[in-house]
Order: sequence, then structure tokens, then C-alpha cells
Amino acid sequence: MSLETVSKLVVRHTSSPAAVQTKLQRAETEKEIVRSMFTWMIWGMLIMGIGVVMIVINKSFPIGNWFRLLSSLLVLGGMGVTVGGVLTAIKRGTLPARVEPNQLTEPSDTDKLSANPSPAALPSITERTTQLIAVDESPTNKMMDSSPNE
Repeated sequence: MSLETVSKLVVRHTSSPAAVQTKLQRAETEKEIVRSMFTWMIWGMLIMGIGVVMIVINKSFPIGNWFRLLSSLLVLGGMGVTVGGVLTAIKRGTLPARVEPNQLTEPSDTDKLSANPSPAALPSITERTTQLIAVDESPTNKMMDSSPNE
């Protein structure tokens, strides 16, 4: 494998600062989505818990039908708040992130072509070093020797 190929592979697999920033923003957004989801779930479970306690109280002490209706509505409302929090988090997590207008870059002028369409090739750091290594004239392996046998 040539050194040029190795250097291209290294460049391809190193992260640029923009990629790292994008990953950090994505992680922060996911953290915010999960925090919001758990907040809504906690409120929903509290409302549902109050409704369940009211149902148990109504079973022990017959207060009336209006109390049973209110407790049933609280249980259903708490479940609705919990499910709404989860579905909102799913929706926010699957939709692409919005790009704010001030983040958009101006399009570059594409009417003019540059005089040199491809950039000049830069020499590798090790290119000259490998040329300076002394080459031994004696063949190391008789099987790979291309000169005729004597």
C-alpha cells in the first residue's frame, strides 16, 4: 500500500470541527427532547395517580357518581398527557432539524470558472524521506529476481 493511499484514508476518517459541532448539537437536541418527554410523562403519571387514588376512595366511601366520573376523567387525562409527551418526543426526534434563516450561506458565484479547475497536488510528508532511503543493490529473494539465471 502506498503512503499516499494511507494519507487519504487518514484524512477521510478524521473528524472535522464542523462534524464534531454537528454531533454535539444533535446530542444536545436529543437530550432536550428526552428531558421534555420525561417531564410530560411525570405530570401525566401524577394526574393518573390522583385519579386512581380517587377511584379507591370512591370504592371505600361511596361519595357519588360525580366523584367516580371525575376520577375516571383524571385517569384518562393523565394517560393522555403521558401519551402526548411520548408522541411529541417521537415527532420532534424524527423530523429534520430546522435551519434558521441567519445560518444559510450565500450561494457562491458559479458563472465564472477558475483558471485552474483542479488544485495542485501537495507532496506527502514522507515522500522525500522514502526517496532518501538507501537501496541495497543485492536481490533479497531469488524467486523474485527478474534477471536471467546464470
